[in-house]
Amino acid sequence: MNVVSRKEKREHEKDTNYFFELMKIKNHFMKDLDVRFKNVKDPRHQSYITYDCDILLFMIILKNVCNLKSMRSMTNHFNKEECIDNVGKILGLETLEELPHYDTINDFLSELDPKELEDIRTYIIKELLKKSCFDRYRINGKYWGVIVDGTGLFSFDHKHCDHCLRREYTDKETGEKKTVYMHHVLEAKLVIGDMVLSIASEFIENESEDVSKQDCELKAFYRLAEKLKDSYKRLPSVLGDSLYACEGVFNQCNEFKWKYMFRFKEGRIKSISKEFQKIKELEQDDTSSDIFWVNEISYNQRKVNVLECTMEETEKGVMKFTFITDFNITKRNAKNLVGVGRSRWKIENQGFNRQKNIRYHIEHASSHNYVAMKNHYLLAQIADILMLLYEKGCRMLKSFQKTAKEISSNLLEAIRTRRITDEDITTLVKPIQVRFT
Repeated sequence: MNVVSRKEKREHEKDTNYFFELMKIKNHFMKDLDVRFKNVKDPRHQSYITYDCDILLFMIILKNVCNLKSMRSMTNHFNKEECIDNVGKILGLETLEELPHYDTINDFLSELDPKELEDIRTYIIKELLKKSCFDRYRINGKYWGVIVDGTGLFSFDHKHCDHCLRREYTDKETGEKKTVYMHHVLEAKLVIGDMVLSIASEFIENESEDVSKQDCELKAFYRLAEKLKDSYKRLPSVLGDSLYACEGVFNQCNEFKWKYMFRFKEGRIKSISKEFQKIKELEQDDTSSDIFWVNEISYNQRKVNVLECTMEETEKGVMKFTFITDFNITKRNAKNLVGVGRSRWKIENQGFNRQKNIRYHIEHASSHNYVAMKNHYLLAQIADILMLLYEKGCRMLKSFQKTAKEISSNLLEAIRTRRITDEDITTLVKPIQVRFT
């Protein structure tokens, strides 16, 4: 392997336009994204429109990829002639004197139906699934893995809207009872190697303030499943934590002809756990084996399979992982299925943690309007798909070995200081080769 000196790296980086390289990835994987943005159903009164939908939505994509936390910061950082010129060039706008102010964008997002952005995300994912370069990441060479999990987005010490979830608690020191108002979301993310790409979102929300029973993650799962089935006819094998190891979810997966694999805790379904342990005591003659499984355990007129793996973790010591699945487990595929089951953690690490603490700041409310909050979240998911493809597929970035924050900083600098030329625009339509390793 050739070792690149620091001087060679500096010289190479001088000639690199990070923003232009990102646009090459965008055009390669989602060539109609700008057109899709332009053609969303515009909710505004047409006589008052200064900026089309494409530039308003593209601005939020740029805000996210550049790791700008607030809308005000976006407007301030992008207030440069070079930036205005670059956005105009990319979107094919002949005359663009100013970029839209953040108030203009938020007013638009407050009225835009979130389904418009959900449909654009579905278009992106379907375009990706057409690429044969991702086929090797299928489970058993056939199934796409989809992780499902929920996370909190926003919390308030006062009522935000009629859709807030509510949680009451008592302050241990004062004994005072308090209510926290929250907004949560349930995510479905496609696993492609080290990447987890958002493919569907279901907001966990109360229909009104006076509901007798609040919405929850499990209720949201059934709505999310309907979305997935409607958008992707033959997509998922569903992965999730032990919450989903229940009869209702099993039935939903069977009805949709989905495979499933969930983390399984001993107390979740006691009859299955008891049967598994009994068979394990009778049949496991090799106590040194780190993987044990039992197929076809009877449960409510169905058969389920349980897989257990014990392994040494560097920081946590010996860990035991148990999964319940309808994949038939064999000696040949057991180790691979353990890896599939453990990939559920990627939605926490490469998914939610990345989006909360490293880039996108999804816990920061860029608007206090509930519809706009949803649209900001969905645009962050679209930006994340683009950035994952950029970081994992761009050969130049892989050679530089930069952190996510460094990449975003370089993108911001390029947008603000490096003008894209007419010649650059003509090269964007040329095919490029992208490899994921």
